[in-house]
Amino acid sequence: MNTQPNTTACCCTELGTTKRAQSYRPAVDVLETCTDYRVIADMPGTASEAITISLQDNTLTIDAAVVDRMAGRGRVRRHEYGVGDFHRSFRVGGGIDSDAIEATYEDGVLEVVLPKAAQAMPTRIEVRTA
Repeated sequence: MNTQPNTTACCCTELGTTKRAQSYRPAVDVLETCTDYRVIADMPGTASEAITISLQDNTLTIDAAVVDRMAGRGRVRRHEYGVGDFHRSFRVGGGIDSDAIEATYEDGVLEVVLPKAAQAMPTRIEVRTA
């Protein structure tokens, strides 16, 4: 997994969500089918109830909280694995049916399905003989 940590000296607030000092930008694949777009993101260490997805002003935002897995387990002698929340935003076109967006999370992978709006779907024009 290629996630690069974004560290800041203090926490920041974005869209009303307070973030920890360290957050990760999850690696994603974006796929297009005839009927939808699919965003597939690697987000290990979170849970489906800790993921927030929103679409506002043509911006899809994905946030996920990750619980510190070492909390209360003892004194850490070596720490190589960084713990931080996930955050990623995408600009999307107006051809999305925002009422039909769905998301699933399984085995550390989030999949968001953005159905194309009816007016954005390709239509086949029948050519008749005159």
